[in-house]
Amino acid sequence: MFDFVLDAVMKYTPLESWDVSTDSLLREDLKMDRSDIFLLKNELEKMFEAEISDEEMENTRSVMDLLRLAEKFAKM
Repeated sequence: MFDFVLDAVMKYTPLESWDVSTDSLLREDLKMDRSDIFLLKNELEKMFEAEISDEEMENTRSVMDLLRLAEKFAKM
């Protein structure tokens, strides 16, 4: 699941994949802005064929949070 999330994240960060870990913060470490996170949310929704609430996405601050979110929707 990490590789799946990493692939999605890499589309919206200027960093290299080796710079990303589960502890990486989306805004601070990965330099993602609000529009990047919005685009990432849309991509995840399409992949999981599910709707991610704005609140869920606002509470998603790290790659680990994204992994938890992805696992939640993957089980649905």
